[in-house]
Amino acid sequence: MQARRQWITTHEWMVQPTAQTEWIEGQGILIWMAEVFSALGMGLYLVSLFLNNWWGMLAGWFIIVLLKLPFHFFYLGRPWRFWRAIPPFTNAWKTSWIARGMFFTSVFAGLAMIQLITTYLLDHNMVAESLVPGVLLLDWAMRILAGFFALLTGIYCGFVMSYCKAIPFWNTGLLPIVFVIMGLADGLALIMGVGLITGGVDFHAIEVASQWALIINAILITTYLINASYQSATAEYSVMQLIMGKAAKAFWIGVILLGIAVPLTISLLSIFVLEFSPVLMILAVISHTIGAFALKYCVLKVGIYRPIISRVPVY
Repeated sequence: MQARRQWITTHEWMVQPTAQTEWIEGQGILIWMAEVFSALGMGLYLVSLFLNNWWGMLAGWFIIVLLKLPFHFFYLGRPWRFWRAIPPFTNAWKTSWIARGMFFTSVFAGLAMIQLITTYLLDHNMVAESLVPGVLLLDWAMRILAGFFALLTGIYCGFVMSYCKAIPFWNTGLLPIVFVIMGLADGLALIMGVGLITGGVDFHAIEVASQWALIINAILITTYLINASYQSATAEYSVMQLIMGKAAKAFWIGVILLGIAVPLTISLLSIFVLEFSPVLMILAVISHTIGAFALKYCVLKVGIYRPIISRVPVY
């Protein structure tokens, strides 16, 4: 028998780290927007739920239902078939975090809508006295369930990415934690914005909580980057792209400066000066929100596939 020689054409993506573009370029920008609004809505709803601020809860619900869900639907290509991705119409939830996320978000939307109605009725004494105990029980049940599914709505984005083994920078259990803590910090910033419009917010207490959240965020992001640097050569390459490469401007200006440094400085300044400034507060809220967009952009932008043929990347 004549032996046949099989030739393999080596492509660049087989030996070089290749950046993913599906979720950050072209139509993939919709995924970026959906993930940002998912974190913002989750954080604002949970913070408002803890503070019992009805307007904040309503704003968080609107962010998820009117901003996060539409962006996610339009990314699907055939948005009106989204119901095929949630139980009981599919078994994909057993293996797909995207299907689970659609389910979490849909359930949250329904439960939170009921909770917003019951809370509004109770707060404005619009329930007959004989029905108050039942409505109060329903309200508390909806608060617990809606809060739980709001957390799942915010955290599943991190799990979607962390389960991607082909991209080492994402493939870590720290990513969902970073997204949740950052989302809660975003919620603390947004509730101050809501308070400026509706009132009924203890700005001093929220500023103190926001300071701790920002400090914890800075520590978590640093830990995440250090962990990624030692995880693999490809993950280290992602870190280098983040701090010195194509995403460096978005990281240092958007995440570090606007997302952490500016809000923390304004918060500390207001405590030492002992004077509340609406202008500085608005600046802090805007700056923090820009940081939320920048964080997700950076993480998605430096998601780099591990090459099939291992080779240490050249910086």
